[in-house]
Amino acid sequence: MKNIKNILLSEIANKITPYQWEKGDLEEYLRFDTNTLPFVPYGLNNFLRLMGESCPVNEYGDPNYTKLKILIAGYEGVKPEMISITNSGDEAIDVLGKAFLNPGDKFVTTPPTYEMYGLQCIINKGINIEVPLVQSDYSLDTDKVITTENNLKPKIIFLCNPNNPTGTIIEQKDIENILKNTGSIVVVDEVYREFYGKSSLSFLNHYKNLIILRSFSKFASLAGARVGYIIANPKYVQIFEAIRFPMGVSFLSYKLAEYVLEKGMRKANNNIGIIIKERKRIIEELMRLGLFVYPSEANFLLVNVGDKARTICKLLKRKKIIIRDRSNKKYLEGCIRITVRSPKENMILIKTLKEIL
Repeated sequence: MKNIKNILLSEIANKITPYQWEKGDLEEYLRFDTNTLPFVPYGLNNFLRLMGESCPVNEYGDPNYTKLKILIAGYEGVKPEMISITNSGDEAIDVLGKAFLNPGDKFVTTPPTYEMYGLQCIINKGINIEVPLVQSDYSLDTDKVITTENNLKPKIIFLCNPNNPTGTIIEQKDIENILKNTGSIVVVDEVYREFYGKSSLSFLNHYKNLIILRSFSKFASLAGARVGYIIANPKYVQIFEAIRFPMGVSFLSYKLAEYVLEKGMRKANNNIGIIIKERKRIIEELMRLGLFVYPSEANFLLVNVGDKARTICKLLKRKKIIIRDRSNKKYLEGCIRITVRSPKENMILIKTLKEIL
């Protein structure tokens, strides 16, 4: 039966491995492994009450997400026709793969980086060309990215800024250098932008090959709602709108995103400020414990603990605390990743780390 199933599956389906999550029922655990915010969005109970009074969930709603696009346009400082709404940033990556890749076309990733770029684009028959980050500090090798593009002519270059899982950033001048000197589509993933404070949005006026990925998962505390969006040249957006799932974002999810942009941005910005302050404090605490912490402009930290990584993760899990073990991944040997959470939760983590170390 196994052989019959393998014959029926596509070549890619036989090779692909799923994105890895921590397994089991983990509701009682403190989760420092998901890069989510510990705060619910402003007015959530009021939003749910309003939905209880009037929630036409039996209908599809607006298939164009017109109001949400207008609100996002105001937040980002772009035109609504430059926005395509997707079911999280992950669907956005899939849409880009479908829009630009023919079987055998190449795309560039800069590992260690977000694994879904490679996963989704390989499913869409692309070939992944890796240009690794500089191992010592996880900075981008800009010259090598440009040289690789000039020689191999990939369709897409993926840049994550700030980068997941390292938290490191790409200077805006380096992004513009790549835009100037390549003919590929340059995708800048800015999911963690609010914790950094800088964006490549201004380059959209000068470079038609720039595409920016965004999501409500982090800055708006809507990870479970699964709302993302693409910002790009309107001509490309028309193509993305034809490729994305019609009504791929649920009625409740896109209405909640609208509510946050209309009512909850003051609270969201306050939450971001708390995370940035806590990030600095946790770095100092971890360094006092003798741990090596890479500089981060995101809401998480990459920490090199050497051969103790797996043991530390196991001991923390016994204490109902989960962090992300990255030590078995290429380019991340000896590393763990820790999400910055609320002051109270962070204190529990630091206290427990002191005990087990």
